[in-house]
Amino acid sequence: MNDIHGQRTSAWDAAVRLPWRRIVSFVIAGLAAAWFLWRVRAILPPFAIALILAALLDPVVSRMTHRGMARGRAVASIFALALLVVLAAAALILPPAVNQVSDLAANVSDYAQRFTSSAESFTQRADRWYEEHRNTLEKLGMTETPSQFMQRQAEPLSQSVQSFLEGVRVALVGMMGQVLWIIIIPLSLFYFLLDYPALRKRIIGFVPAGRRDEVDRIATEVVEVFGAYVRGLTKVCMAYGGTATVLFWILRIPYALFLGIAAGVFYAVPYVGPGLALISVAVICLTTGKGIAFTIVAVVFFVVMHLAFDYGVTPRVVGGSVGLHPLVNIFALMSGVVLFGVWGMILAVPVAASIKRVLAQLYPELMAPPQPASTASQTGDSA
Repeated sequence: MNDIHGQRTSAWDAAVRLPWRRIVSFVIAGLAAAWFLWRVRAILPPFAIALILAALLDPVVSRMTHRGMARGRAVASIFALALLVVLAAAALILPPAVNQVSDLAANVSDYAQRFTSSAESFTQRADRWYEEHRNTLEKLGMTETPSQFMQRQAEPLSQSVQSFLEGVRVALVGMMGQVLWIIIIPLSLFYFLLDYPALRKRIIGFVPAGRRDEVDRIATEVVEVFGAYVRGLTKVCMAYGGTATVLFWILRIPYALFLGIAAGVFYAVPYVGPGLALISVAVICLTTGKGIAFTIVAVVFFVVMHLAFDYGVTPRVVGGSVGLHPLVNIFALMSGVVLFGVWGMILAVPVAASIKRVLAQLYPELMAPPQPASTASQTGDSA
């Protein structure tokens, strides 16, 4: 404790002894840098994304360089592999998916009419059933017929759907407006990966000399956590999308490939994403004339598959890859959605794992495994 207090005192004394002109220069430089970054904030996201990807991919490049490969060749190999994967996906998956989307867009008006007629038929049957059991249902407090209830809920539901579609439209327009990112991100990523060790040293150089090793070690731990999480989440989303595609194909649900890909992408967003996938499956089944009974069966199978992933696959692959207990994983997800919404859900697990790693570095006694009862009792007796 005295050593730590002495280090803090010496650091404070060193700061106090700095010439006032140097302190003013640091403050002015910091304010100028903050002002400049604020002014160019619109162009920062692609560079920030590239830097984050470089930090996540650097361990892979480092392993390749440790095996004797030059860093430039290792980076080029990773880019070549990524290009092959993209081309293979574009050749094998993209054409049928585009065909399914085009067919869906061409028949959307017909499907909408079918859905309307199916809804009207269902409402009429529900009204007849209500009239047959009116006395009993009114005693239970159900004073509205199904058609009256649906009419009352139609306007807010329509507004919700319209706002959701408008949000999707705005997001798509925003993404199309950032086409330049497709060029900036890979190019920046390439140079960031090439110069990442030197860039890392320069950033760590801003830390006081006595803390550089500790900060470097903690930063390495955090990057490893996020890298493991991204790899685990990617594996789970691919498995989820593939399983959903096979399930939809077995059930003969139209547009199985498109729905499976959408389900895999949506699964990256906990709770909300699978809900959107479930609604999509139900709407496709109803609008393509599969009937209510088939729709219920399809929804049940999809829910069973989703629960199997949520409680069997994801906690082990994603939570295990970052060293979190499944209960901690679930608690982190719930905390993230309460605090920060969708982005909180996406980042909750790696942030929780990073906090765990930082605490393990700063307070190792908190993360140490508990001593066996026999050892603890012997220690107490010897004392």
